[in-house]
Amino acid sequence: MSKLTTALAAVWLGMQIMAGYIAAPVLFHNLPKMQAGAIAGQLFAVLSYIGIAVWAPVLAVQISKHGSRTTIWLTGSLLAGLAANQFLVAPVIEAHKTHTEHWLLTLAGGSFGMWHGISSVIFMLCAVLAVIVLRRLFTQFSR
Repeated sequence: MSKLTTALAAVWLGMQIMAGYIAAPVLFHNLPKMQAGAIAGQLFAVLSYIGIAVWAPVLAVQISKHGSRTTIWLTGSLLAGLAANQFLVAPVIEAHKTHTEHWLLTLAGGSFGMWHGISSVIFMLCAVLAVIVLRRLFTQFSR
């Protein structure tokens, strides 16, 4: 099971890099800004749900096999980042786009650009965490 979950996590990382650093720039280069943003938003939502579905079992396997505390902590942080981006930040960005209210926007304020920047940083941190965790997991297999 651990090799399967690790392989799925590696595939997800490839999808994450493809979506964020290849597909999204191509969309914004070739489509009107609003249309590209709508498509990219849907792409990132799907990617977040897949990421949660992939990384939760990775975390469960690490916990059940008494993996290193560092790997467990990094994987948990990655999952928390994916969940925060999808369930907290993305709805605020959507509220900005639709000019509607959202509790977090009311509480914290901020511009569309600020929230988009927060989302981008979380996206990048999740990719970096995935690289670190996968490196640690692949090192375990090679022993």
